[in-house]
Amino acid sequence: MQPSNFEPHPPTLPPAACVVILSNAPSASTPALELISESAVADEVDAVALALLELGCRPQKTAVTTATEIFRRLDQGQADLVFNLSEGLDGDSAAESNVAAILDIMGVRYTGNNPLTLALARNKNLTKKILVASGIPTPDWAYYESVPSSAPAALGYPLIVKPACEDASLGILDDAVVRDFPSLCRNCRRLLEQYPHDGVLVEKFIAGREFNVALLPAGRGARALPPSEIDFSGFRPGADQVVSYKAKWVADDELYRTTPSRCPAAITAELQDRLQNAAVSVHQALGADSYGRVDFRVDRNDDLFVLEYNPNPDISPGAGFSKALTAAGLSYPDFVQIVIQAALARRRSARPC
Repeated sequence: MQPSNFEPHPPTLPPAACVVILSNAPSASTPALELISESAVADEVDAVALALLELGCRPQKTAVTTATEIFRRLDQGQADLVFNLSEGLDGDSAAESNVAAILDIMGVRYTGNNPLTLALARNKNLTKKILVASGIPTPDWAYYESVPSSAPAALGYPLIVKPACEDASLGILDDAVVRDFPSLCRNCRRLLEQYPHDGVLVEKFIAGREFNVALLPAGRGARALPPSEIDFSGFRPGADQVVSYKAKWVADDELYRTTPSRCPAAITAELQDRLQNAAVSVHQALGADSYGRVDFRVDRNDDLFVLEYNPNPDISPGAGFSKALTAAGLSYPDFVQIVIQAALARRRSARPC
């Protein structure tokens, strides 16, 4: 099964095609706690390899640390396609877009989003400016490259403090939501010390429900899958309902156990349509051309706000993206085939300016 709006005769790989699964090797410089998310890419690699075997391809796993390794390992010209699962180089997520750019320079066909989209989406401050310019609702925010000397008066409390250029909930701790200026300064100082080159995003905290919508490439657009909702019902009374790093990655932590995702979400058809339509609009606004995920908060008035766009999100079997595939009636090999077809079609068409 695949989306009905795909090309009637989508491009395909030759029989027994060699597909290099390119990923980032865990970095020795990464803090121990963050290694959990960095190492999780191994689960994605294994799942994609099994799907490729089922599709009749020859998968070749390649984990790299430097750009030089990419050139060296792909310079043989034996790969028919690169399945790009790299999230950076040597522990630096800023290099994620560089990997795609290197593949472009080498003339290698690859899956996943283009370098510009990867770079834009990582920069949450710039992403939010694009969303506002596109008429897409996002929480009000302020951006700081140093500890603020005064509170952002236009926002009001509560606020959530997060790194401006990270994903996978990195830097979002249990006390990320603040309600006074000293707490705001404390969190900004801590994050600026940890991520000194990227700045800090201080965002209006939207109390309410949290959803995400997975997207598949479909022709020149995107297909939105059934929305998922984070179930906060197991949270202790009064606790701020956020998906912190521990809630997303640390399996033996209480927050991880009390933030399961439910897909499909139990919501009205009207809210589902609004979430899916907004997700496709985000995909288009950021020039995405492969799979992705849009995260939302929905307040008590059912007004929705886009938190961020995640190009090339976690596609491991236990991740929310895989749950959305199941809810849409798609198998994992179906997904891999769709992503490959989009990569091959992109090579045949002119790129947008």
